[in-house]
Amino acid sequence: MDDINARLVYLLTDLILPLIVGYVLYQRRLLSDTAVNRLIRINVIVFFTLLSLFSFWALPLTRDLLLLPAFFALIILFPGFLSWRFLGRRFHSPIDRGTHLISALLSNIGTLGGICAYIIYGERGFAYAQIGGACQNLTLVLLAFPAAQYFYLLHKAHGRTARMEGRGFLGLLVSWNQLSVLGMAAGLLLNIGGFARPPVLSEAFSYIIHVSAWFAMLPVGSLINIRRARHFFYLTADMILLRFLIVPLVTYAAAQLFIRDPIVQNALVIFASVPAAINATLTARLYRLNVDYTIAVFLVTTILYLTVLFPVTFFLFR
Repeated sequence: MDDINARLVYLLTDLILPLIVGYVLYQRRLLSDTAVNRLIRINVIVFFTLLSLFSFWALPLTRDLLLLPAFFALIILFPGFLSWRFLGRRFHSPIDRGTHLISALLSNIGTLGGICAYIIYGERGFAYAQIGGACQNLTLVLLAFPAAQYFYLLHKAHGRTARMEGRGFLGLLVSWNQLSVLGMAAGLLLNIGGFARPPVLSEAFSYIIHVSAWFAMLPVGSLINIRRARHFFYLTADMILLRFLIVPLVTYAAAQLFIRDPIVQNALVIFASVPAAINATLTARLYRLNVDYTIAVFLVTTILYLTVLFPVTFFLFR
């Protein structure tokens, strides 16, 4: 019981507390927009790259884990497809369609999903979440960032075909925001090459992950504006159904068919039902999409998850 309580503390210190601190600092004008943007970029360029390198370097490459990337692809891309093909089409503005798409693509697998899986299944659950987190990071830099900028450029083009001026579409994939892809590739090569990760990096990872959580949550806290976001609360109903019903049911059905280990089955359902990611808000901020909508989705899905869904999941799966 003490071990579980200790893990629950991380939920407070790494997620809720920095969110509150960021909100208070920004409201008191102790955190500027310039500082917020710097925090976001430092996290994306520096910490994401280091965490990607370290996690891929130590990723267990066993036969039992071979199916997990396919399932995480389902968990991440399926809601994105539903948004792109069906749900997002109700929005007329490219800005809103792009915002809906990144909100559907990006869920809180690595951070909140990792902590929740750790609370129930210990290190094994957390390890599974890191594979999903790596897949989510890959989606962030290779799909969400380019898609966000595409819809922003489409908006600037007033609905006409968006032109990638200067560097073109390739330029979206080759920028400082995608530096973490090199970290993933380097870590994977070191892993395959049989080079043991130094123990000191394992300890460094445990510190960096907490710092990264603060660098991620402080900007989100600063962006919270309930007065503005409340106008979008009613538009989050489809995202609630997507996150907490459709994707978990599809994942559960697929896991029953292809996964034998019940712990892996349950863990996948946990990851499929996590709320919207803070990275959707950070992406919207970086590429000038509808930040208020992402905040509304983040607030509604996170509150529902922490107060209703996860407590139920905890008692069902523990």
